[in-house]
Amino acid sequence: HIAGDGREFVITDATAVKLRAEEGRVVKEVNISPFINHLPGGRDTRSFSTEDASGSTSQAAAVMEGIEAGARLFLIDEDTCATNFMVRDELMQRVIAPDKEPITPFLVRIRPLFEDLGISTILVVGSSGAFFGPADCVLQMDNYRALDITQRTKQEAKAYGLPDVADDGFSFPPAERKRYEASLKGVRRGERPPKIKVQGKDALYYDKSLIDLRYVEQLVCEEQTRALGYMLLYLHTHSDSAKTLAEQLGVLYSKAVREGLESIAKADCPPFMA
Repeated sequence: HIAGDGREFVITDATAVKLRAEEGRVVKEVNISPFINHLPGGRDTRSFSTEDASGSTSQAAAVMEGIEAGARLFLIDEDTCATNFMVRDELMQRVIAPDKEPITPFLVRIRPLFEDLGISTILVVGSSGAFFGPADCVLQMDNYRALDITQRTKQEAKAYGLPDVADDGFSFPPAERKRYEASLKGVRRGERPPKIKVQGKDALYYDKSLIDLRYVEQLVCEEQTRALGYMLLYLHTHSDSAKTLAEQLGVLYSKAVREGLESIAKADCPPFMA
């Protein structure tokens, strides 16, 4: 970036995760019950899997995966969110009874995320004032200047009569996934390990499975994508059933930092990993 343009002063928490809806993504054994329950057909949302997630189920999974990964900050832009996941207005709540609506909106869970788990949320909104109630701080962007309008917003919210969104007695379940599926066992002797193939930064082929990374905006080059592929392969061949998925990823990341990326791919170390 251009030196002196102000970005030298931009910082964030190292654990920050950007959340968005990602319709069509794969979800494997994620407990999305804090947000989604009693789906049609009685599907269990405490260990939810799908090959084609909806906008709301994909965003619910992203939140729970963020918790599992140890995030302390969620970054959310309403433009890339599933509207029905984020909020339900008062008229909709009157028309559709709570026992007929499978989604508990993010609005109801945003305070428990902070108060119970210590996870803050920075949310960019322009269409719904429902989040003014639980917000600690409200900033208005005016011609690229940030103005603190918290006090005025709280006064207006009180005068408007925003409904109470407290959900007493709720607590988030622990994230304890051991691994994605039973196939994540060590490759037996003589077996061919899965092949890793990268097509740009957005497409990773793990053996014959395509992993679509178009919405992982943090990736900036295909060398990162290639490294992710070999990290998946390492987890495949070094699965530890005694550890949760998050713990296994922590061990893997520490190894990469300590010993370098070549330690992940070993003798089959490809060039150009980042």
